[in-house]
Amino acid sequence: MAGRIVSFGEVLLRLAAPPGEVLFQQPQLAPSFCGAEANVAAALAGFGHDARLVTALPDNPLGEGARAALRGMGVTLAAEAVAGSRLGLYFLQPGAMRRPATVTYDRAGSAFANFDPARYDWPALLEGADWLVVGGITAALGDKALAALRDAMAAAQAAGVKIAFDTNYRPSLWQGREGQAAEILRELSYEADLVFAGRRAAAMMAGGDFSAGDPDAGFHAAAEALFALSPRIRHVAATRRIVHSSDRQDLTGLLADREGLSVSRTIALENIVDRVGTGDAFGAGVVHGLVTGMERDATIAFAASCAEWAHSVAGDFLRASVADIAALGGGGDVRR
Repeated sequence: MAGRIVSFGEVLLRLAAPPGEVLFQQPQLAPSFCGAEANVAAALAGFGHDARLVTALPDNPLGEGARAALRGMGVTLAAEAVAGSRLGLYFLQPGAMRRPATVTYDRAGSAFANFDPARYDWPALLEGADWLVVGGITAALGDKALAALRDAMAAAQAAGVKIAFDTNYRPSLWQGREGQAAEILRELSYEADLVFAGRRAAAMMAGGDFSAGDPDAGFHAAAEALFALSPRIRHVAATRRIVHSSDRQDLTGLLADREGLSVSRTIALENIVDRVGTGDAFGAGVVHGLVTGMERDATIAFAASCAEWAHSVAGDFLRASVADIAALGGGGDVRR
């Protein structure tokens, strides 16, 4: 059963160095469009949902390129064109072997960050929606974006729309406001139905230490702490990643609700093509499972497979259908 999911967040232009190179080693960067909530919307559209993205874009060729890219992924856009503004950027230096990938943001003063929050008509934008997808990156972009995020979540609650909130803590985006991050993310998480938060994020928001002992039990304890602090939270999800190198990692998905915990199989990721955006693919998988009424075990298995697929394709968007995800595990042989 398909649902209507509204995502709210900034669209970025990603500029990536070629694999195996550092930034500007050659005068060549590969462009693509992305953004945490946009990535989730693109994935959900690929799964057959009515996926919509609320954002603000500059009235220039970069804004038009972003529109075309998202529409090409099947996403319905509610994006006002803002004259005299800019699109946020990020520069990706891919990792290799034991050298980690690095992301450098250039998004200050973007059309989205500076957009007047009063101009979003949330009752109309959320009409008929089943879920609203939002995240902590928006909260980090400044007072206007944070005010719009709070308005969106309040309108969703008033309309009976479920809320998925990804804490997505990015320290570099909170520079100058580091002391506010935990308080703001805690406030927003407590208003959501589904929270994406691992053990460290949960500890930052709820207090305590969930790092000792069995990692599955630690995550479950972190989720239980969030459940105890907010009656609204019904689900907590996260991935656990063991990093052997930039190219070889192990990934496990975890999903807790008030009845228990489900843990996916641990996926050995070999020869990773692109890690960035894979958490958004995982998030879209969890939302898909909840929207379509999957059992908890099936939901986390599907979400982990979404993340696995995303590691195999360059760019932030998950370019896969439900059938593609289901067909994973064929050993890499050609399907004819």
